[in-house]
Parts: sequence; structure tokens; C-alpha cells
Amino acid sequence: MTNDIGMPESQREKPPLIEWAGLAPVPLAERHGKTWHVGGLWFAAQLVPSAVFLGVLGPQLGLSYWAALAAIVLGNALGALGPSLMSTYGPLTGMATLAQARALFGRATGVIGILAAFTSVAFIALGAVFGAQALEAAFGINQFVGILLVFLLEAVISVAGYRVLHQFEKIMAFVVAGGFVVVTIAVLASLSTTPQVAVPAPTDTAGSFILLAAITFGFAFGWSHNAPDYSRYLPQNSSRVTLFIATYLGIGLACVWMQLLGLTAATLLAGANPMLAIFTLTGGGVLGAIIMITMYLGVVANAAVAQYSAGLQILGAGVRLPRPVVTAFVAVLAFLLTLYLNSGDLSETFSSVLLLSTYWVAPFVGIWMLGWLPASRYETSLRVAAVPMQRLRVGWAAVIALAAGYVLCLPFSSTAIGDAVAATGSPFAWLLGGISRSVLGGGDLAYPVGIVVGVAVYWMCMNMRQSEINLEKK
Repeated sequence: MTNDIGMPESQREKPPLIEWAGLAPVPLAERHGKTWHVGGLWFAAQLVPSAVFLGVLGPQLGLSYWAALAAIVLGNALGALGPSLMSTYGPLTGMATLAQARALFGRATGVIGILAAFTSVAFIALGAVFGAQALEAAFGINQFVGILLVFLLEAVISVAGYRVLHQFEKIMAFVVAGGFVVVTIAVLASLSTTPQVAVPAPTDTAGSFILLAAITFGFAFGWSHNAPDYSRYLPQNSSRVTLFIATYLGIGLACVWMQLLGLTAATLLAGANPMLAIFTLTGGGVLGAIIMITMYLGVVANAAVAQYSAGLQILGAGVRLPRPVVTAFVAVLAFLLTLYLNSGDLSETFSSVLLLSTYWVAPFVGIWMLGWLPASRYETSLRVAAVPMQRLRVGWAAVIALAAGYVLCLPFSSTAIGDAVAATGSPFAWLLGGISRSVLGGGDLAYPVGIVVGVAVYWMCMNMRQSEINLEKK
């Protein structure tokens, strides 16, 4: 049997348990795997209580069941496009996102690394809280200890690297999915028999619809900057169409399922500890404990994916340490951020952190597509992507476009943080949601605005400079 580059499988050297490679291109001889494996990884990564919690937000925003469902489907249908498109660049280059970004951002790729790592850490922290709640509900474990247990396991997996991570996610795709099937059945069976928490009558305002669509969009779209990291080991001739479909279905189907589950059980999970509510719905006892363990493992599966990328992103910022060491260090930072998030109002903190930490991804993806799509520039861009960062200039066109996209999208945003700033009467309140509050009725259009502005500014800058390559002249 031979692999896709013609080398007999029996002659391929078995990769080490711990992956030490950083941002260097994956050699063709080490390429392996199938595209549907990537889809399974993304499916498993979305089977997490934090995704369920997004569905619970529907009634809290004043939406009826069907309006919230429509917003969830729309948000994920559009949001999954970003990581699906970005995923197709992994096999072509054999490089992680931050290595490829050098062709566009040059030496400023370090800034992108910091932004991307913060976003990955935010995703980890938002999910880890629910993992701790699951352990507390089933076994009475202290929240601090529960959070620590989440990070101990996810750190081991993410530090080990690509091979162990893929194997873990493959198993979790079945284990955690099985747990959520039981939860889904329990929720449906309990709707007519369990006393439900009273919620305000739905108003179905356009602003609330757009906001929920934006939040669910951000959860799926926020993986875009991580996507090539998990497809770069695939053979170079892997079908881009198949990879796109596998990634799209993996993320889209899992997110819709989780958020629909949260929406359906919204009045049942409206308390301060939704994991305790799920534990009760599944009957408690041994079965409830098993379900809570699957919830915990789902959180670990989600966190390990984000954690692995965060390590690569810190390397992309210019840190010169072995990947496993950097990944372990970032796990400590994520642990501390989780403790902070766990100390406040999770409902408000969750959506604000999710949105504010992912708005930059919109102009980034737009700039990426404009810079990498033209076939005539592909080979040159690929060559520059492999050049050490210290030999590059700052890619000012991409930097300016990214900054413009992020800053100019903020007035169209809708976050609890922006509302709090507005309540103080600060003259800077217009920057954080001014247009959303005054024109959009609380709706959030920051993502589309960010993409449009990023693409437009980058295109104008490149036309003025008549150059897209940031390699320093010798």
C-alpha cells in the first residue's frame, strides 16, 4: 500500500509521540491522513456545552423559538464558510496559518500571532467554565479544582501535538456525541413534564435576530485563523472541494445541533449552572455522572484544538522556544483567564468576549483571500511564506487594512461592554456600538463590515504600492 506521494506505508518512519515541529513546512514524505478525518476533528471540537449555551441566549434576547432557530441556522451557515475556505490552504502549503501569513503581513505577522493566540485562549476559557461545572454537578468537585482538571488533560493532549490530538478528537467524536444524544433525548422527554422557568414574551426584533446570528456566526467563524493548522499534514494532492465540505459539515452540523439543543432546553437551562440542570434532566445517579464526564471530555476536546493552535500562534509572534514548551505556557495563561471569567456574570461576559476577540478575524480572512486567491501570485507568495520572519519587511498594506477593518467595524457591534461604556456617558461610547444602538436596534453587523472594510482598504493600499511581496531586497 502506498500513500498519496508514492511512498510505501511500510517504509514511512513512524512519527514521534510528541510533535516537536513548529511553523516549518511539513515535508511531503510526512504527509498523511484523509480529508474526512479533518471533518471529524471539527465535529468533535464543537460538541461542547459552550455551544449549547449560545442557544440558551435566544429567549434571553427576546426571540421566539422559530426566530432564534432561523438566526442560529443563518449564523452557522455563513460562519462555517470561513474555516472551511481557510482549511483548504493547509495541504497546499504544508504550513500553519501564521507561517502562511508572512506573505501578507511580513514582520508584522508577530502581531497577528498575538491576536490569534488571544482569540484561541478566549475560546478555551469560555468552554472550560462549563467543564468545571460538569464535574461539580456530578461529583461535587470545587470549581477551581474542576477548571484545573480541564486544563491538565487538555494541556497533555495539545502539548503532545498533531498526531495525539487527531486520535483523541476521532474518539471524542463518538464518545461525546453519544453523550449529547442522551441529553437531547432527555431534553425532549422533559419538555412536557418539567416545570419551566418563566421567560419574557418574545418580541422578535430585527436587532435581536441579527445579534444572535452574529454571536453564532462568531463561534463558527472564529475558528478560521486556526483551520490550516489541522489540515497541513494532509497529502498535497488532497481534494480541496472534499476538504471544504468535510470542514463545513463538521463545524456547521455540530454547531447547529448544540445550539438547537440549547434553544430547545432554554427554559430548562436558564439557571446559573446549566450543567447541573442537564445532570438533573438525565436522572442524576450513575447515568447523570457518565453524561457529565462526556460533557467534561467535550470541553477538553474543544480546548485542546484551540490550545494547539495558540502554541503555533505564539511561535508565529517570534518566540523561539520548542512548540511543546510554548503550548504548555499558553495553557497556564488560558487557565488564569478562565478563573477571571468564572468570577463574573457568565451570560454577559461570554458574548462580549466571544465577539470582541473574533471581530478581527473578519478583515483577516478578507485580506487573506484577496492576497492568496490569484493563481499568478501563488508561487511567489508561497516562497515568501517560507522565509524567516526577520528577513521580511512589515506588510503595511495588510496591517493597515486589518486595523481599519477592526476599528471601523466596532461601531456596528453589540456587546455588554459597549452598553456599559455607553451608560457612563463617555464620549467614546460611539466607538463600541454607537451605530448598533442608534440605527440597528442592538443588531450586530460588525463581521460583514469588517470583511468589506478590510478587503477594500487592502485592495487600495496594494494598488497604490503596486507590490504584494514584503521580502527585503538584498
